[in-house]
Amino acid sequence: KQWYQRRVAITAGIFSPLNRVMSAVSIYITRCFEFQADRFAVGLGKGEKLQSSLIKLVTDNLSFPMADKMFSTFNYSHPPILERIAAIKEEMAKKSKTE
Repeated sequence: KQWYQRRVAITAGIFSPLNRVMSAVSIYITRCFEFQADRFAVGLGKGEKLQSSLIKLVTDNLSFPMADKMFSTFNYSHPPILERIAAIKEEMAKKSKTE
């Protein structure tokens, strides 16, 4: 039984950092997809509706719209609402300049 416990502890010690790295990569990819989806919505002319929908989600869920940049980068699969709204506004400004 001792050898089994040691093997489990060693395996956990090896895979724990790997799990953290893979989690960070997964979160990064998911956040990129969120921003890509927001850009797509703006491209369809739905930027204003998307902003109001995000604000409604925060209000209805009683979420706190602010988050520490470093913490949210490594722990939140979705970007904070204020970050998303800023990116949407920026994309809308780019779109209006090209039209």
